[in-house]
Parts: sequence; structure tokens; C-alpha cells
Amino acid sequence: MQELSRLATAIMFLTRLPVGGLGSGDPAELVHSTRYFPLVGFIVGLILAFSLAILQQVLPPSVAIAVMLLLSIRLTGAFHEDGLADVADSAGAFGVDRKLEIMRDSRVGTYGSLALILLIVIKLVSLWELWLLDAQLCLAVLICAHVLSRWSSVCLMVMEDYARPEAANKVVAEGVDRRCLLHSSLCAAAVLLPLAWWQGAAMYLLFIVAWLTVLIAARQFRNAFGGITGDCLGAANQVVEVVVVLAALMVMSWH
Repeated sequence: MQELSRLATAIMFLTRLPVGGLGSGDPAELVHSTRYFPLVGFIVGLILAFSLAILQQVLPPSVAIAVMLLLSIRLTGAFHEDGLADVADSAGAFGVDRKLEIMRDSRVGTYGSLALILLIVIKLVSLWELWLLDAQLCLAVLICAHVLSRWSSVCLMVMEDYARPEAANKVVAEGVDRRCLLHSSLCAAAVLLPLAWWQGAAMYLLFIVAWLTVLIAARQFRNAFGGITGDCLGAANQVVEVVVVLAALMVMSWH
């Protein structure tokens, strides 16, 4: 029952899916729930892949993917996209304090708007092209991208210090340790197993792509902010999701 509560907590934190009263607002439970972040990504990815498979029966692929992306925002409440916009807006400022101040601002500026527009365009076009090359692979990669993007958050919390010493989220981020990362990694490997069985063991190579992306993101956040914030986790989530799809598309294009 405790593990079910932790899974519900992860779902409650990362999505807008209802979990009844099973989820917990206790920071300690949220720390333990990080082991299930990849499973939440799998659930979201599975819903989106199933929806896309149905939508493409009645709509052209491009429109079906656009509707699926709209559904993805509804499922997550644009939680991660908001982080990307805030991090992008901070790029126009100088100094760590000013960058962190801009990220606290709820308004979206020019850089943030452009980042969101380009994000949606790249997602739409890359998934569309991948669908035209191999529809089944596209569905598998879509799920894989959501799994690894959630896994990236756990990696960053272990790798980097929290940039805001006064933030409430610092308690959670600092509580996530290497054991949490090990559990999260095992969870990611387990939920990717059916995808590897379906599309081949090469699906696990996307782990490497995601890990390299996390390393680059960690370095960028360290240089820009002196560590990570919740917005950084959201931004990295979206970048990993896109890079995984682009990597699959590049490999398919070479064949």
C-alpha cells in the first residue's frame, strides 16, 4: 500500500491525472516517489501513443499528432513546458540573481514564447516524419521519450545542488540520492522492456542519448544558475523528450 501511495504521489506531482486520496503532499514521500517517475512517463506515453493510433485512423497524421500534443499538455498541465519557458526567458539576463529573479516571474517573455513555439514545431514535425518512416516505431519512441524525460529529473536532482537555498523544493531535491536514482533507473529499464521486445534492444540505446543530454543540461545549469531549480528540471524534461525523438529520426533517416 505504501508503494501504491508513492506511485500515486508521483502521478499527482507530474500530471493532472486523478489519484483520489492516494497521493501524499509530504516532501519525504515525494522523494521516495521519484523511483516511479519513469513509470509515470510510461503511463503518459502509453495514453498518448494509444490516442495517436486511434486519431490517425480518422485524421491525417500531421493533424492527429497535433491533437495528441494538445492532449499531452492537458495530461500534464503544461508543467514541464512552463519550466522551459522560464529558463529560456532567463537567457536574456546577466548574473545568477537576475536570472533566478526572472524565472520567478509568472509572465512569459519573448525568449520563453519563442522556446515554446519552437518546441511544439519540432515535436510536431519530428514525430510526423518519424510516423511516415515507421508508424510503429514512432509510437514506441513516443513512449520511450516520456519515460526518459521523467528519468532525467531524478538524474539532475542527484547530480546538481539546488540553486535557491530558500526554496521549499530544495528539501525534495536534496533528499533525492543515488539510491533513488538507482531505483528510478531500474524502473526505467523495466518499463522499456516491452518496447525493446516490440521494436528491438536498440531502444535501450536511447538511454545513452538521454544521459548525454542530461550531462550537457547539468553543465549549462551549473554555469548559468549555480545549480538547478524546478524550472530547470522541466526544461531538461522537454529537451530530453525532443532529443530522444530526433535521435530515433536521425537513425531511421540514415537507413
